[in-house]
Amino acid sequence: MKLPTPPTDTATAAPDGLAVIRHENLDEKVYDRIRAMIADGVLAPGQRVAQETLAARLGVSRTPLVNALKRLAQDGLLRAIPRRGFRVRELSTQELVQLFELRERLEPLAAELAALRITPDEADRMADEWRAMASLPDTPEAHQAYIERDRAFHRRLAELSGNPFLRAAMDPVSMLAAAYLHGTPRPWEDTVPDHLAVIDGLRRGDPAASGAAMRNHIAPSLVALRLALAEVDAPDRPISSQAPTSTSSPSPAPSPEHVDDDSHEPPKAA
Repeated sequence: MKLPTPPTDTATAAPDGLAVIRHENLDEKVYDRIRAMIADGVLAPGQRVAQETLAARLGVSRTPLVNALKRLAQDGLLRAIPRRGFRVRELSTQELVQLFELRERLEPLAAELAALRITPDEADRMADEWRAMASLPDTPEAHQAYIERDRAFHRRLAELSGNPFLRAAMDPVSMLAAAYLHGTPRPWEDTVPDHLAVIDGLRRGDPAASGAAMRNHIAPSLVALRLALAEVDAPDRPISSQAPTSTSSPSPAPSPEHVDDDSHEPPKAA
């Protein structure tokens, strides 16, 4: 007698191309999938989460979906609205300033520690990847490729730091930065040289150079956000004189009333 084949931890294709989740750790997988959708901008800041549509899209029931949404709300990525469900969290300009102030501290430290642990071969591979980015045309596909490479780059530096506490601190910061890259002022093409400068320090095993290059990478976006905050909320607020001031102001986050669908603008990058 032939026994039935047990279920495996695999996924089948959904009609829209997303994989339907089939596995044991359902709550965790649904959480990871929605978290990635927020980071990728599939669920944009301010957008209402249509639970029935999302459950069908992921091929799951409402229970694991709601469990994941509640957890994401606890993480600060969603906002729970009594009797109305969830919306993707929006950040004010003040909150974006605070987020980038934290990035300006954590990211250089990760780069400094990574310079002591990275191999020359890995640094060379990173440099080749970022040089290839510089030659890509300005298309939505190139923007998406940049976002994915940028996220992987910063995540890899956190891993190479060898400091699990730093990694744990950077994870939510990096997640929010990924979700809000569309709201920062620098075109992605302008940041490719920044990454190459960080990688040059990594390749030479120079923590000071790697950290300084990373600070220079974060600083223009931070100063532009401070300028925007000063103009909108506090005209007399002093602006830091230590960072360059030649960047433009960021675009405001979208209003919740206008983002109930899945559309969003291509992101820029910090």
